[in-house]
Amino acid sequence: MQVLLIDACPRPQGISRTRRLGEAFLQALKAYQPELQMETLRLDEMQLMPLTGESEARRSALIDAGRLDENMFAPARSFASAELIVVCAPYWDFAFPASLKTLIEHVCVRTLTFTYQNDRPVGLCRAENLVYLTTSGSPIGEDNWGGNYLRAVTGRLLGVKQFHQISAEGLDLADADPEAILSAAMERARALAATL
Repeated sequence: MQVLLIDACPRPQGISRTRRLGEAFLQALKAYQPELQMETLRLDEMQLMPLTGESEARRSALIDAGRLDENMFAPARSFASAELIVVCAPYWDFAFPASLKTLIEHVCVRTLTFTYQNDRPVGLCRAENLVYLTTSGSPIGEDNWGGNYLRAVTGRLLGVKQFHQISAEGLDLADADPEAILSAAMERARALAATL
């Protein structure tokens, strides 16, 4: 199985609770899929820039010329070829860090990750499943804007068939037991790994 891990955690290793949740999932996945191949995109290290008028025009010209082997399309190629996509991103400002939205801009590439048929988008990505792992200091509840956005863009535009979300919520509430909440989410993540 070819796995793409998207690490959108700004906090460093050892501090990020979202990374801990992601590690629990990946360790379980490796136990069930010992032959998996994993590519990791660490968004803080990539320092992708949002598309501007100039960069979008350059990108469109390259797409029209069929030059999808250019370096700027590397994230989209990785996304398109993955069989499983795992996104680790904390719940920030009712969604997720801006670096993840910027990555999605770079992933949505006409003729590489999606196309149009009869004026409707058709996804070209191989992945059957996307796993979204997130942690939050407060309850997410109905304000799951980040998860809902990822579900929509990857499912309706890019063709990923199944969306799974594991959340550890309310970690910073006054009466919370954050380790217990995180441990319970890790168990749910491990259980999910067994099904993929």
